[in-house]
Amino acid sequence: MIEPEVFAPLRLRGKSPFLRFGIMCNGKDFQRWQADAIIDLINHGHQPVLLIIDGRPVEKAKWLRRMMNKKRGTFLFTVLENRIFSPEAKRQVGLHKELENLSTIKCIIEKKGFSEYFMENDLGTIRKFELDFILRFGFNIIRGDILSAARFGVWSFHHDDEMVYRGGPPGFWEIFRGDPVSGAILQRITNKLDGGLVLKKGYLKTIMHSYRESLNLLLTVSSAWPAMVADEIAGNLSDTNQMALLFNTPASRTAAPVYMIPGNMQMLQFLFLLLQNRVKFYYREFLAAEIWNVGVIMKPIHEVALDREGIRDSDITWMPPASHSAYLADPAGFMEQGTLHILAEHYRYFTQKASIDEIRWATDPVRVTDPVRVTDPVRVIDSENHLSYPYIIEYHGDVFCLPESHASSGITLYRRDPTTAKFCKDHTLVDHVKAIDPTLFCYKGYWWLFFTVRKYSNTHLFLYFSTELNGAYQPHRLNPVKTDIRSARPAGTPFIHENILYRPAQDCAVTYGGKIAINKVLRLTPDDFAEETVHYIEPVSGSRYNRGLHTISGVGNYTLIDGKRYRLNHLYFLRQFVKKTRRKGMGDV
Repeated sequence: MIEPEVFAPLRLRGKSPFLRFGIMCNGKDFQRWQADAIIDLINHGHQPVLLIIDGRPVEKAKWLRRMMNKKRGTFLFTVLENRIFSPEAKRQVGLHKELENLSTIKCIIEKKGFSEYFMENDLGTIRKFELDFILRFGFNIIRGDILSAARFGVWSFHHDDEMVYRGGPPGFWEIFRGDPVSGAILQRITNKLDGGLVLKKGYLKTIMHSYRESLNLLLTVSSAWPAMVADEIAGNLSDTNQMALLFNTPASRTAAPVYMIPGNMQMLQFLFLLLQNRVKFYYREFLAAEIWNVGVIMKPIHEVALDREGIRDSDITWMPPASHSAYLADPAGFMEQGTLHILAEHYRYFTQKASIDEIRWATDPVRVTDPVRVTDPVRVIDSENHLSYPYIIEYHGDVFCLPESHASSGITLYRRDPTTAKFCKDHTLVDHVKAIDPTLFCYKGYWWLFFTVRKYSNTHLFLYFSTELNGAYQPHRLNPVKTDIRSARPAGTPFIHENILYRPAQDCAVTYGGKIAINKVLRLTPDDFAEETVHYIEPVSGSRYNRGLHTISGVGNYTLIDGKRYRLNHLYFLRQFVKKTRRKGMGDV
């Protein structure tokens, strides 16, 4: 579970009323992800008041008849779907106790072609409950007046990126086509098929070696979205402009192809593809140890980050490599008397932990040939926990460091002691949160704190803010403000160029730390946030470290980056083997 402080519902903070909602369903038994969505709404203070049940009789055919009724051309998928591919999120759970006092209406629909229409008498009954929205977990393609029977319409999920994949099965064709990203949307249905109003959208990593795990991730993550949208509506009922942004947006204009259930030959291809992907996955898991290194570019960050030509290896001065079983990553820095102080994560495979070490790099051109121009790494933050991502803040003459230490369940600011050159604990900014890559900067009167969380380290972006560096940081009301494997996780120093704020983020769609997305921030206020990706920085072609890039930091006229390569490492193999064995023993694998 993600920490409750991160996902604190608005109603519990006394800022919004609850909404009343109905549920389209087949009874009080739901798939687990659907039940989670309903319970999440209830926990956020919203009130279920009506079950809209499909009243058509369901014939329970015997097993042999069901097998004979399956279409021959798609037989293989329909057999495997519920036996091998069905994820934990689709397990049936009952909500009889939670929904026992709700009113119920059984509706018999009128079918016209592929569409289903509700009877006028049922519509009249539904309207009497004055619902704010209806969550659709039943029926099929619905059209007509039911779509306006609730104040904010009927909400429905589509577990694919609707701009690329229409139809189904959900999450299947991404693996088949080798698409590293799987999308999902929560939409307000309109009378136009696949033309709904998108209320919430996210992009997650496609788990190429397991359809079951990939689908489970899509269903589990998206189950939180109805409560998030309901909170947003409830907090903006008196704000006409915000409500317009929510519901007056144009309907989706997707022209994506419509995908169908795969045929038997396609399923044979798919099964072979899964096997092939699993072999690649286990090779990476056990044998391909990551080796990172830190480089210096003698250009300001905006020139490097916005250069459409990309980074050239000739522009980089790489630090001397760490030992055979260690690496340096996540650089940040500051200048002091002509010396560039580079802080980095120094990871050692033997201890399976990292410390924050400092390298001093003389920038004076006269000393270019000096053999001690680059010093060896020296530890500057002592901790029993694993530390990484030493983000640097300079404020009122002091140098602060904000390292990642998710094991300590807090975000702690360190201040540099110029006498000892060590960093000491100064202040805890946010407690009880397992933050990943916390990034802090001042912009338009606020200190903004960006991070992801341990459970969803590459996808869910959270935002806190304060009027003082050491002040009380408040969670943004839209948290998580973004769900996107391609551009959520912080990747270094935000910067302003030509009065525009840019935020670097990791793109982990293909691999962890694959490349960096440069996001242009469109809106950043205590009540709103929006950004768009305008550029990607690819790994440095021609470099020894050309397999990844996940940090870019600005230090005056210098830019710090890191790069990744792979190599065989017996300590890494042993660590992965022990970790997987322990998980399997605990039933996690």
